[in-house]
Amino acid sequence: MIAIKARWVIVSADDVREDAAVLIDGARVADVVPTDAIPAGCTIIDRSRAIVHPGFVNAHEHQYGLLSHGIPQLGEVTDFDSFLRAYWWPSIEDRIRKQQVLITSQASMAGMIRSGITAFCDCLEGPLAEPDTLIAQGEAIEAAGMRAIVSLESSERVDEANGAACLLRNAEAVDHFAARGGLVRGAICTHTAFTCSERMIAHAAELASERGCILQFHLSESAYEGRWTAAHLGRTPVSIYESAGALGPGTLAAQVVKTTPEELEVLLAHGVKTAHLPISNCEVGGGVAPVPAMLGMGFCPALGTDGYIDDFYQVMRAACLIHKAWAENTVVMPAPVVFRMATEYGAEALHLAGVGTLAPGMQADLVVYEDAQLTPVERHNIFDQLVIFGNSDNVRDVYVAGRAILDDDILATIDEERAFAELRACAAAFWKGMSAR
Repeated sequence: MIAIKARWVIVSADDVREDAAVLIDGARVADVVPTDAIPAGCTIIDRSRAIVHPGFVNAHEHQYGLLSHGIPQLGEVTDFDSFLRAYWWPSIEDRIRKQQVLITSQASMAGMIRSGITAFCDCLEGPLAEPDTLIAQGEAIEAAGMRAIVSLESSERVDEANGAACLLRNAEAVDHFAARGGLVRGAICTHTAFTCSERMIAHAAELASERGCILQFHLSESAYEGRWTAAHLGRTPVSIYESAGALGPGTLAAQVVKTTPEELEVLLAHGVKTAHLPISNCEVGGGVAPVPAMLGMGFCPALGTDGYIDDFYQVMRAACLIHKAWAENTVVMPAPVVFRMATEYGAEALHLAGVGTLAPGMQADLVVYEDAQLTPVERHNIFDQLVIFGNSDNVRDVYVAGRAILDDDILATIDEERAFAELRACAAAFWKGMSAR
């Protein structure tokens, strides 16, 4: 048994222990005890100045999105529609192949691990990638020791046959990883109500229901989707998903920025899970999601990076502060709630049993955060110190299922120098290919 001694152990947003140790037996937390009550015979890892907290759950990620960091913008982008049609789809998504997916996956994981992320849900947007890409990506993630859900975004924007083929790739990945029974699972994934017909959405919902897996999609990332469905179909996006039988406790809706109060009531009634992506919402100018109102209604929104900035301390900071400014109210989005969104709510959204807290019997997915804060960390301010003032540079160890994948600031499962060198070379070639088009 391993005992990690710490100055503070955050078991959950409701349970903070001082001078405590996390006992790990195999893949699970055996107990959290005072440091003077560590059982004899334990292998002790002394992190007496550190904070140990549950690993973060990134509920919406695009690993391949690293290729877009600093990318030349060749098309004219003035709004969300032109962002997709003139830039993102032709310049990035339609050019993604397996090689880029595997290279970005390694670099993405290195960055996520270093920011305390232990689990994530990836949405690969590569409709023209090789058929075996999704399973290859998932196997690479599993080899790195991270907990993940993989999926391939499916739509009919290329054509109907491509949408059907992408759904098939999702179903194959769900079956493949279910049979392996490891840290990686699959999901069924569609894009939006303006790129998928109701018939396609209904088929996706059937595939997810048959396999007992998550169905995920982007919902009202900006006002564009609602305007499009109103103009072309005379309906709201949520009404389309409801009619297609695509709403339920196994549904994960990402973004949820420009949904109406009536749509939110429908989502809540069906038990739909949501993922809030505060930083990427700023990038595309989509707006600010009504997360404080959703929390008040009874939603348990998770947090995600959207593959834009994969540092979860920055994501938590943004989620905490953006809404205070938007609402002109310092009380909304308190730090403990944001921390819960980053851990427990993320685990709930992804249906990760035994993940999200460090209670006895839970999976030993945890972060050791070295206390290098400028001011004292105390019980009354520990969540402010992490959520508002946290810095990923202070992450010293990361465990998934009891295995150290970051050990004393050294990545144990990824060749970090090689991963970033390959990413830079891949990005340079990818960008050069844009200018040659």
